[in-house]
Amino acid sequence: MLSLPQSDHVVRVKMLDTTTYLTGIAKVFVEPVVAGHETFNFNDLAFLIENKRSGKKVMFDLGTRKDYWNLAPAVHRVFGLDGAMTGVKVDKDVAQILVEGEVSLDEIDSCIWSHYHYDHCGDMSPFPPTTSITVGAGFMKAGFLPGYPENPVSPVLASDFENRELIEVNFENGLEIGGFKAHDYFGDGSLYLLDSPGHCAGHISALARTTPSSVEGGASFVFLGGDICRFAGDFRPSPERPLPDPVPEFALARRHAPITCPCSLTRQHPNADDELAGRTTPWYKMASEFPTAYHDIDEARTSVSKMQALDQNDDILVCLAHDAVLLDVMPIFNVSPNEDINGWRERGLKDKCHWGWLSEVPIDGRLAQTPLVEGFWRDGKLWDYMSFKKTLAIPPM
Repeated sequence: MLSLPQSDHVVRVKMLDTTTYLTGIAKVFVEPVVAGHETFNFNDLAFLIENKRSGKKVMFDLGTRKDYWNLAPAVHRVFGLDGAMTGVKVDKDVAQILVEGEVSLDEIDSCIWSHYHYDHCGDMSPFPPTTSITVGAGFMKAGFLPGYPENPVSPVLASDFENRELIEVNFENGLEIGGFKAHDYFGDGSLYLLDSPGHCAGHISALARTTPSSVEGGASFVFLGGDICRFAGDFRPSPERPLPDPVPEFALARRHAPITCPCSLTRQHPNADDELAGRTTPWYKMASEFPTAYHDIDEARTSVSKMQALDQNDDILVCLAHDAVLLDVMPIFNVSPNEDINGWRERGLKDKCHWGWLSEVPIDGRLAQTPLVEGFWRDGKLWDYMSFKKTLAIPPM
């Protein structure tokens, strides 16, 4: 039985479209790779979180910096025809999106990185020195500091940390939620940071309380997963929350190629042998062979299993950083900066968010969606990234 901590303190959670558009090869993220889904599309989400008691604001993730060509050379291993990511386009930095939504950067107390990867740590340079960086346990010992160029093999930039506080979360306080080691960030039960290892060193998730415990129906939460896994089909469906019969039309609304019979989904499940298993078994497994995106696949599976248990709860909405369906269902800060996502339960949005990933899986090898971006973009147009990459002193793995 899942036991969730009680509190009447909540946070307002607003979802940002970071305007990062990525395409990547499937074998890095899932197995098996199936015809029609050899490439994955990745939008990129960030979250503005405000503690209603104190008024303090923090960011959870920052997307990709607009000038991604200025990332540390070590990061560029993943870009290009010889890397995992075959398309990149970034229209705006998160700092610009915040300012356009009339949020002053001086108001941001800390930028919480779910992890140090380029598509989550963004560009810290516009934020004032009063904005700290919060990272997960193990970051300090991972050999990244000082950042590039002082440390030529580091994937993070030294300039991100210049004249600002770097805080590593201490999870050794005995608090656990859903099997995750937890840290009460504001000290009032409104926001918990969760130790969710596996993807990389220092990976963390967050559990944000969106309604108080004392209201009718009790507390509700959003689980901000970061890159605990990359695709919702890595942990859905499940025995506790099987694929509905019939599959609702809204779950297939984003498909480029419509299907005549939703029942064909279960027959083409890549990890199930019969219809029952197809309704209760996650669509994909996380990639376990090189060049997997998971630093420790066993730890990653354990973290995802814990998240899957939270995902069964009607009072918890799981939000992965790259789950594009959230952009179709939830209020977006870029469009409505005054609107939060706290009312997700009252508006009955969980099911729409829960099954939207079905719009991305192929049937009979037919592409379900067109590529989100093709090639590498700079200043609104394609550019010769591969020639640029050859000029970089990229350290060996």
